[in-house]
Amino acid sequence: MERQQGMRQPLQARSQDSAAKVLDAALAILGSQGPGALTIAAVSKASGVSNGSIYHRFTDRRTLLVAAQDRFLAQIEEAWLSHTAAVWAVADDDALLRRMIEAFTDVFTEYRLVFQAFMLSGYDDPQLRARGAASTRRAAREFGALLAQRFGTTPEAADTAYRILWGQAVSTALFADEEITELAVSGQSRQEYLFQALKAVLDA
Repeated sequence: MERQQGMRQPLQARSQDSAAKVLDAALAILGSQGPGALTIAAVSKASGVSNGSIYHRFTDRRTLLVAAQDRFLAQIEEAWLSHTAAVWAVADDDALLRRMIEAFTDVFTEYRLVFQAFMLSGYDDPQLRARGAASTRRAAREFGALLAQRFGTTPEAADTAYRILWGQAVSTALFADEEITELAVSGQSRQEYLFQALKAVLDA
């Protein structure tokens, strides 16, 4: 009996593993093909989990989409922490701002297509939009508080700095450069101008 238990994965663990496969497959589909391609059948094929098992756990496509959003937001928070953990230890303020710009760019670039999928889906689904907004506001509060403390500036200035960073990152995630303006600017130059803008706001 002990040997059988040791060889067999516990039911709860197997269920969690199956759910993770389903959600990872859903995010992969969103990131490669967009929300229109997200169907139970497509997720079943990509994850190797049967249609019946998916319906049993998630009920329908929308429930699956909400769960996938939760997983995505958790991944983003983890990615954000891993990118910024060392940034706040940088002694020089200018170097910190440059590193922060790189961190925002890296995270939004890495998850660009999934950001697009959830932002587009959110316009048609108030619950998805509200959940995404709650995550963004939470990040803004934490980030703004850290900026205000580090640079000795007002909450309003720190919030504006966050909005500049977030706006640049979101525009990069949603659009190609040529879809925004016709002027070709190198990534290095754009980051330098962004640095100057942030510095001006935080020093005001």
